[in-house]
Amino acid sequence: MGNKGYTLVESMIALAIMGIMFAIAVPSFYTWSQSLRFKEAAWSLLSDFRAAKQLSVSTNLEHRVEVDIPSKRYRLTRGDRPSGSTAWTAVKPWRELPRTVRYASGQLCEGTSSLEITFKPNGSAQQAVLCIKDPPSTIKYRINVNATSGRASIS
Repeated sequence: MGNKGYTLVESMIALAIMGIMFAIAVPSFYTWSQSLRFKEAAWSLLSDFRAAKQLSVSTNLEHRVEVDIPSKRYRLTRGDRPSGSTAWTAVKPWRELPRTVRYASGQLCEGTSSLEITFKPNGSAQQAVLCIKDPPSTIKYRINVNATSGRASIS
């Protein structure tokens, strides 16, 4: 009759294999997690850009997305006129953007000041570019707002 169970050597080999698998998986998980944050930031902003255009057309009032790049937050606001609004009311409260993501504006993605992208009832908008970057400043996503059509897209 044999003894049932595992020897110490077998247990140590199993632990070593699990340790190696864990060491391989952790960097991949971290990369995937970071990539997901970049994608979440881009799609969240794009969604509100599109909502601002839709609301502007349907209510016949200007709407804008205010992006506070230094504070990493944004919100959707409504103007008091179809054009040339002087008073803006928050439609949605400030929403925080992921802190580990870097943001920039402008065609070269080097601007760091806040943006106010206005959408008009005729479907047009203020042309804008908002970039989502990783910590070393590599551009991951670029959100473009077309002035003529007001269309917001990710590239």
